[in-house]
Amino acid sequence: MRKASAVLFNRAHGYDAAKNTRRRGRRPDTAVRAEHYALDSNDRQRVIATLLDYRRNNPVVASICRLRETDVVGPGLIPQAQSGNEELDFILEEKWKVFSRDPEVTRTMTMRELQQQLASMPLIFGDGGLLLTSTGRVQLVEGDRIGTEDENTNSIIRRSTSTESEDEGRRSRIINGIEVNRVNRPIAYFVGTREDGNLQDVRRIRASNFIFIKKRIRPTQIRGVPELATVADDLQDLDELDSIEILSSKVAASLSAIVKREGAMDFELAARADDDEDNRLETFEPGSFQYLEPGEDVSVISSSGRPNTDIIDYSIYRLRKIGAAIGIPVEFLLMTIGKVSFSAAQGMILLYQQTVESEQRDLMPTLSRLWRWKVANWIADGEITYDENFEDPFDVRWQPPSFRWVNRAAQVKADQAYLNMGAISLDDVSATFGTDAETVLERKAKNITTAKRLAEEYDIADWRDLMNPISTTLQGNIVDVMDMDRS
Repeated sequence: MRKASAVLFNRAHGYDAAKNTRRRGRRPDTAVRAEHYALDSNDRQRVIATLLDYRRNNPVVASICRLRETDVVGPGLIPQAQSGNEELDFILEEKWKVFSRDPEVTRTMTMRELQQQLASMPLIFGDGGLLLTSTGRVQLVEGDRIGTEDENTNSIIRRSTSTESEDEGRRSRIINGIEVNRVNRPIAYFVGTREDGNLQDVRRIRASNFIFIKKRIRPTQIRGVPELATVADDLQDLDELDSIEILSSKVAASLSAIVKREGAMDFELAARADDDEDNRLETFEPGSFQYLEPGEDVSVISSSGRPNTDIIDYSIYRLRKIGAAIGIPVEFLLMTIGKVSFSAAQGMILLYQQTVESEQRDLMPTLSRLWRWKVANWIADGEITYDENFEDPFDVRWQPPSFRWVNRAAQVKADQAYLNMGAISLDDVSATFGTDAETVLERKAKNITTAKRLAEEYDIADWRDLMNPISTTLQGNIVDVMDMDRS
């Protein structure tokens, strides 16, 4: 009875996940540590260097980064000002278009390319940011450039200077290149340059002049963790497995042979003394006959069963694990979506769409802060004036590219129904094609103006005859319809 009570007590108190058994092996028996201890500066650089090598040489990682950049950003996330004044909105959006031509300090990136870098940066570097410079442009900072010159130092205690606000606290810590106060709010970032693998010329950048980007997995997390770090071993296993299969296939496709001879030691000594290579059988020529010496025998080295067809299914299974960790189906990684049924393809697209939309939402706060910074600069330079009681030039909405369907006909019908219901706007529909509602309406207006001019020039009774006829239907009272036609 006492033994049964003890069993019930153990089952009711505690988790099996904390128990070590012979079947489960020994689980790590350590204290819970913060992420900046689990991934310190040295390990961070090692992980980033490994993933950068994969980015250069591993086709799977190249596919992951390409999908993140092209599908999340597409033609670009377009801002829609919501200041409350249409004229002011137009001015702000036009100024943003000019800024988007070369927003980065090197003037080699467009806004779309900048957004692509921001979208894919967490995959390899885990974090990074935008340095807001006094020139009115931004500088893209990768995560490996954030840190102290003494990268072995993980946490430093320092006292605040008299120039810092009281809100920053009397004491602050530097954790992996980020200075935080007592509640882990970032105060400053230490940014340098990488030369021969070493971080140098480190500068302290106040948090108000830096837009930090990271993927959070814990509330108290200071630095971001590279998203591909969890699948780095799987990527390496697949790469090694692929190399082994290629080597085995090459061996199987070639003819290798060895010559065995009785008294091999005496034969080798005699061969060395004679050193007559013409008498030694070392190569085979096509269509030739070779005569062996007495006591010699030829054995062929073969690798049967190559290439191994079973390894394809196993590799796809490992790729599914990798894709599940980052939210990308394996069919998108390998571009094999056409090999599944239509309904299965739609299901995969819907799953992948959730990932894309989530990444877009993660990117919007960064772009909104960039928008507010740029608008503040325009106001400070006197380029923008507004009535703060009725207008808010800092309010903005971001229009992401829409996700295209597999069935285009069904998409058009659904868009038309949602548009009539007011569930979506013309901007949402236009975003599918990489444009906005204003551009679409301007094109339509220009086409109508051109059609009227050509109809008059060529003596055509109705300019509508030049437009492509579209069949339309109307439901209503016949009298009302006739009145609408006369008006």
